[in-house]
Amino acid sequence: MNLHNSTNTLSRRQFLQTTAVTTAVTTAVTATTAATTKPKSGPKVRTVLGPVDASELGVTLMHEHAPAIDWAELYEIDPAPIDPVRQHMLDLTVKLLDRFHQTLGTGQGPGAIVECTPIRVGRYPQLLVELARKTPIHVIACTGFWCEAMAPQHPWALELGRKKNADKKIADLYIREITEGMEDPHGEWGQRFTTVPVGIIKCATSSHLRPSERVCHIAAAIASNETGCPITTHTTDGGGLEEAQLFLKHRTTPSKIIIGHQGNLDDRTESESHEYHRRLVGMGCNVQFDRIGHAEKYGNTKIARLVKPLVDSGHVRQIFFSHDNGPYFNNDYTGAKGTGQDWKITHSDYTVVTTGLVIAMKELGITDKQIQTMLVENPQRILAF
Repeated sequence: MNLHNSTNTLSRRQFLQTTAVTTAVTTAVTATTAATTKPKSGPKVRTVLGPVDASELGVTLMHEHAPAIDWAELYEIDPAPIDPVRQHMLDLTVKLLDRFHQTLGTGQGPGAIVECTPIRVGRYPQLLVELARKTPIHVIACTGFWCEAMAPQHPWALELGRKKNADKKIADLYIREITEGMEDPHGEWGQRFTTVPVGIIKCATSSHLRPSERVCHIAAAIASNETGCPITTHTTDGGGLEEAQLFLKHRTTPSKIIIGHQGNLDDRTESESHEYHRRLVGMGCNVQFDRIGHAEKYGNTKIARLVKPLVDSGHVRQIFFSHDNGPYFNNDYTGAKGTGQDWKITHSDYTVVTTGLVIAMKELGITDKQIQTMLVENPQRILAF
């Protein structure tokens, strides 16, 4: 698998920056620039710039954050201001995404990320649009609420969760975002909505599903069943099996379910939970190793060891990868600053999957074709609806 020197998508950036393009360049970018051209018929991937054909994605990182995560509203305080750091935030994130793009070989570009920042935790629709216009990388956003494992659940989710028919009310919000566009986080909850699309539903569990999390999962199942939108999940040292069982109980199509954050203590006890992963794929669900490069417990060699038996047992079409990186993070929950200095710049590298992990998998005998299936074909299939 050649992971160097992609030249098949530079015209997309040029197209987004200027209208003075040649006919040949226009033809090259029509499939990926849905904001300016009518896409072909059939299922589409919902990027923040509009629907595109799945074949235009290339290698797709299925769980990232770019450019920002902000948990302030989970603690019921105002989020950190974006404007003082907006340009630097965009410039840095574009540089990081472009590095990922540059690792891709012929037939693997332009590349895409699934931006998994949920409702009201740093998900700014217009910021995502600006980002997508500055990089050849496609950006696919999510709907959904986060969990209670490391911070309180968002008060909007808790408020909706206390209402009669709570799961249906939360599902209605998810469906509106899928069919019409993301909520505008400026102002009161649900007061305004944008037309910026989402392309996946995110759910999250603590180590064990809590009642408020369970409601959000049922809502995700309802929304997925109605729209065909796939579901991706956050797990916290366990909980993935319970998520899968709950989704299936509510008749979600198994192939639409991605159980995420696999790679360490997935069954709550074992560092390498091979049987647990086999059980999940045996149910028809997908498993996602999406903390690649996060210390040794998610190191390339270890993840390759976890992937190899799944590939060998015929489940190559049920495996996804990513890093779960985010360049900017606000962890000042006192609300004391509010000047833009709240933001912490993290070490985010979106190239570990396409470099180190690919090498580690090939060393174990996983073939180029199998790697192409996991990195390119699997995302194409699940993200199109």
